[in-house]
Amino acid sequence: MFTPRQRPALKAADLLQAADQCVKCGLCLPHCPTYRLSRDEGDSPRGRIALIQALARGELEADDVRRPLGRCLLCRNCERACPSGVRYARLLDAARGLPGVAVPAPRWLARLPYRSGLRRLLACYGASRLRPLVRRLGGARLRRLDALLPATPAAAAPWGVRHHPRRPDGTRVGLFLGCATQVTEAGALRAAITVLKRLGAEVVIPPGQGCCGAMHQHNGDAHRALEMARRNRRAFGAQPLDAVIGIASGCLLQLLEPPDGAAPDAPPREICRYLNASPSLDRLSLAPLGQRVALHAPCSERALPGPGGESERLLRRIPGIRLLRLGGEDCCGGAGTHLLNQRQLAETLRQPLLDTLAGEAVGILATTNSGCAIHLREGIRARGLDIEVVHPVELIARQLRGGEG
Repeated sequence: MFTPRQRPALKAADLLQAADQCVKCGLCLPHCPTYRLSRDEGDSPRGRIALIQALARGELEADDVRRPLGRCLLCRNCERACPSGVRYARLLDAARGLPGVAVPAPRWLARLPYRSGLRRLLACYGASRLRPLVRRLGGARLRRLDALLPATPAAAAPWGVRHHPRRPDGTRVGLFLGCATQVTEAGALRAAITVLKRLGAEVVIPPGQGCCGAMHQHNGDAHRALEMARRNRRAFGAQPLDAVIGIASGCLLQLLEPPDGAAPDAPPREICRYLNASPSLDRLSLAPLGQRVALHAPCSERALPGPGGESERLLRRIPGIRLLRLGGEDCCGGAGTHLLNQRQLAETLRQPLLDTLAGEAVGILATTNSGCAIHLREGIRARGLDIEVVHPVELIARQLRGGEG
């Protein structure tokens, strides 16, 4: 049990006040991936809120709630189904911030946002002769980490500060790089620059930006998440921008909902939504794509404000494309650090998506979240499927007619 020194009274009171919004109606249960899997009340939003209430009142210890709270994917399906408007994600983040509740993220992953050298090392490792040795001789943990990297990681890109001069009638946008995304999804970042340039935008990559902080916040480290939010606001606020563009829906959601709720100088925009809203998009000439493409809608994309479906809307601009929509409300299981901390759960939740892909004639899988891409790419490789995992903006860039694409 927490002592009064360990459990700040205001935090406990705030938790109870937020948790008391839940009327325990259970309408969230059919939408919860972990509850659908286990049929255990402790794996449901309603059950977890009850555990948080007992924890805040001092009736349970951290050890009693760590496993059920740690298994939550924070997919936020429950928030969309809740008639009472419970802000479940914020409630769970706060509970994980109590002493002893959160499952710590791996140390190397927690340091990644601060170690540009580590990102370069990962890129160099992917292109080295060491990688085949790790795959054959490395321990289970090393082989697992290797499997999460792309088959051929891009070299650490020398991201410049400016990629295109501003046109008189153009816009000026900042590109949010993220941390691991620079290695695992460098192709998507380059594609975003290409497409934004073709729309006449000046693309600026401010120095000093870092991790979005989602990994820290969801693992109970609100202080570090706030550090990251302030760092990014300083970086992108140093020059006038019309928008801050993000390619990873999970990162974008964190930029939109920082721990302190402070609004940035320039509004964060998810790349697909931004492109769909651009008046210049109709001027792009796209070559036909005869290939069948599976489209995965990450939980974080569905949680973004607005009507949704932006990635599908963007891809349907490609002539001849045949789209297979995957999953509905199903979570792939990646869920940030879940693919490391909750490996069995992550793989179990991923399995139905892989089964669907194995039974369909698709050559490409498109998804807007880098964590989902890593997790799905690993599963596809393990199943021996010949399916390329890309961001939707990569397909748009590939199909551009004329000039750079």
